[in-house]
Amino acid sequence: MIIATHSGSFHADEVTACVIFKLLDATTKIIRSRDPEELEKADYVIDVSGKFDLQKHFDHHPAEFNMSRSNGIKYATAGLIWDKFGRELLELIRRCLPNPDEISDTVINKAWKTIDRNIMQYTDLTDNGQLDSYTKGLCSLSSSDDNQVYSNLNRFYMHIPVIPYLVAMQNDLNGNDEVQYRNFMETVESLKVLYKKLFINTLTNARDEEKVLKSYDGSEILRLDDKLPWFEAVLNNWSCFEKCKIAIYPDHKKNGYRIQSLPGSQSSRFKNRCGAPTAWRGKELEELNRIIGIRTATFVHKTGFTGGAISKEDIETMARLWIEGSEP
Repeated sequence: MIIATHSGSFHADEVTACVIFKLLDATTKIIRSRDPEELEKADYVIDVSGKFDLQKHFDHHPAEFNMSRSNGIKYATAGLIWDKFGRELLELIRRCLPNPDEISDTVINKAWKTIDRNIMQYTDLTDNGQLDSYTKGLCSLSSSDDNQVYSNLNRFYMHIPVIPYLVAMQNDLNGNDEVQYRNFMETVESLKVLYKKLFINTLTNARDEEKVLKSYDGSEILRLDDKLPWFEAVLNNWSCFEKCKIAIYPDHKKNGYRIQSLPGSQSSRFKNRCGAPTAWRGKELEELNRIIGIRTATFVHKTGFTGGAISKEDIETMARLWIEGSEP
């Protein structure tokens, strides 16, 4: 497979698109040019050419291009290629995993949506010039003070080393085409390693999230027989866990069990919905067991968000008393 994109400076959207193609086919060759004849030698032309038939040509730059998602985020090259080939790539990954039959089409579609939401949409926003207006819209600003708070936060987030920033910093502004081609390919290969693992884990997490949902009985306690991505399952299915306060699950490293508060809100991972009793916090082993009245408790974190015990009976007792004596 041959992919063509533009020469010169490169950005996260076409780099991400090339990563997708390279993961689909390791023998993929990449052309970087602005010569129309050279570009047309490729199987797919991305982020250049002024055409967007969405079969061979995927260029979001023409003025008449107006494709956007239902949430209003416009497509750039990363999103276009993920929309076209993302499910195919996840299906390819599924076939390489142990027990591929556990991963249904529903799970693949869920993973595809998660990756679009968590990776592709932000990548597109940073490329299409919409990031500032989109985030302002989310904030519902109503005063000059609100706008100042937004501006301060925006300046902070602009310097966080997210993928678009990291990719942009791989450019050599004084480099010739040969130098920039090398920089581009090194960036693609680096991101290929990161994204391959990310795609695998998102797919398996989507599978395991279904297991979490099946395990929950609607009570105050989420009980799991294995360590599953329950925290993300709660955030992604917030209304389903409205009554739930804590989770208990195996701790294989300590051959015991862990207990943990659910998050207090979808926007704050560090706010406890049900913090441990203050008297337990920061305590360990004998002292902690004496306070609780059990035998195998191992610790409670000083912030009250998690703790542990060796026996299942003790972790159940901890859970009950934790809820009864819970404090913020």
